[in-house]
Amino acid sequence: MSLRDVVKDNPGEEVFLLGNEAIARGFIEGKLKVGSAYPGTPSSEITDTLAQACGKLRGRYDFMFEYSTNEKVAFEVAAGASMAGQRAVTIMKHVGVNVAADSLFSFVYMGAKGGFVLVSADDPSSHSSQNEQDNRWYGKSAYIPIIEPSTVQEGYNLAKESFEISETLQLPVMFRTVTRLSHASGIIRLGELPEETFKKVRFDKDPREFVLVPAHARLGKLKLLKKMKKAREMAEKSNLNFIIEGDSKVGILTGGAGYTYALEAIKYMDLDASVLKITTMNPLPENKMADFMAGLDKLIVVEELDPYLEWHAKAIAKDANPDIEIHGKLSGDFPMEFEYTADVVEKGIASSLGISPKVDFDSLLSKSEEVKKILPPRPPVLCPGCPHTASFFAIKRATGGDAVYPSDIGCYTLGVNPPLSTVDITLCMGGGAGTANGLSYVLDQDIIVTVGDSTFFHACIPALIDAVYNNNKFVLVVLDNRTTAMTGHQPHPGTGEKACGQIGKFIPIEDVVKGLGVDFVEVVNPYNLDKMTEVIERAKAHDRVAVVVARRACAILWNRERKAKGIKIKPFVVTENCNRCLTCVTDFTCPALVLVGDQIQIDESLCAGCGVCFQVCPSGAIVSKATMEGR
Repeated sequence: MSLRDVVKDNPGEEVFLLGNEAIARGFIEGKLKVGSAYPGTPSSEITDTLAQACGKLRGRYDFMFEYSTNEKVAFEVAAGASMAGQRAVTIMKHVGVNVAADSLFSFVYMGAKGGFVLVSADDPSSHSSQNEQDNRWYGKSAYIPIIEPSTVQEGYNLAKESFEISETLQLPVMFRTVTRLSHASGIIRLGELPEETFKKVRFDKDPREFVLVPAHARLGKLKLLKKMKKAREMAEKSNLNFIIEGDSKVGILTGGAGYTYALEAIKYMDLDASVLKITTMNPLPENKMADFMAGLDKLIVVEELDPYLEWHAKAIAKDANPDIEIHGKLSGDFPMEFEYTADVVEKGIASSLGISPKVDFDSLLSKSEEVKKILPPRPPVLCPGCPHTASFFAIKRATGGDAVYPSDIGCYTLGVNPPLSTVDITLCMGGGAGTANGLSYVLDQDIIVTVGDSTFFHACIPALIDAVYNNNKFVLVVLDNRTTAMTGHQPHPGTGEKACGQIGKFIPIEDVVKGLGVDFVEVVNPYNLDKMTEVIERAKAHDRVAVVVARRACAILWNRERKAKGIKIKPFVVTENCNRCLTCVTDFTCPALVLVGDQIQIDESLCAGCGVCFQVCPSGAIVSKATMEGR
């Protein structure tokens, strides 16, 4: 992370930043007062940057930032600050907006007093997500403006400008980005770093605005419609939507990441096409779109995910230019699935024009597929020494594999892979325990649910209450590795840490569970396989919901802690007693265990020294290197 560059006070200097870092700097220059988030890739670097910057800038420019228990709470934290007239931003990945939607759809009736920005980081190709949903539709459905940058520089610029747009319209604004932009890097020219202390204010009461009883809500809807009319007028005049003129009768309608690919394609293909770049995805500049299409014979729409622009263009064309040919996803020229690349866009444009691409991409892709066949597979795996691996191994040993294993979103979802094979269902955050309640009514098998510690606080508690209330029977194993590991080790209520380097209140998971009325609650170290297995077996025998907290710090954090203290990691080794039964690789799995020819070896550079493989080996052939050396 380039935090040093993010917090530089040197207006005019050019710095090289990750897209998410540039967005964070834009929010800082836009004078946010309160930020909130639940971490989720591809948005995580925005939150991490703000969390570190708020501590680094304290005393120069003061703002508050928190990691919230889930996206709904994060949205409401920012909404509360906005209601008090302060600029606020809440940050989440695309599926997080689903969690926050209940609050979003009502807050728009209240309106934003202080600038309010909702960052939605969408994930075409589902690089780190369970779906590819296109959150532009939230703008249409919730009546909120959406702005979408196409480059790192635009991300920085629009982050600053989004507060002003929100305050002008008195509406929350969705700031939509995608993985390819969030994780791109680029040069931005820094603006002025604010210098301002944090001052608390008094709340101006107005029940007609903030208390959404039906009578007030009906008035709020009427105000909302007037605000959106103003937003449409702004979109038509905004220089964020612009035309690059060409001389042909072919036009390209695009926005977001598709814009840069489209420009690259028409330059490489030497096409003389006009381009209409859309940044205000809602409301769309429909008059500008109509004028653009009026003089064209053919319109090519370049956009990722849903045919959002294409559908709107078709509707507008009925009056603007009924004879225009519109090509995009609906015409079959562009794929409906996954993120775009340069070759996808060039092939789509060529197909729309009835010509061949300049490069035979299909042949190149075919050759790359042949090369892939001879390369070793690199599937994602749990880290060496990961306590989740030990937990899953013990769960499988305790159940014999004859159970149903609902799970959740996190590193531990990798338990789906052989040889662990202890994840059968992954729906959404909190969905493991939720589906287990339904499964408990209809299955005659044991049900073992796994959920991470951060996800437990995020969305698991209501489902667990449901299980207690309805006397449902399953085992919930909370994989407590003391952090939100998958998204970059952010804190949560079970760590006792806060953002900005501050200390919060430590909330033990077992205390929460007991408070909910669960009467079987045990905490166990998963590195102790025999104990972990025995606890799971007893939990299975319990006649109602049972909770096991498998507590052991993330191996990455454990390694960092030891290195910081100067403690040498003591690896394990395979001795000559190995009879090549291969149990350690066929039943267990660890990246440090490697099969070289017919010999099992431990890569000492990877070994975390957890000793779990020592317990797995039936012949006692794995021992600590320190033991072998007599130390």
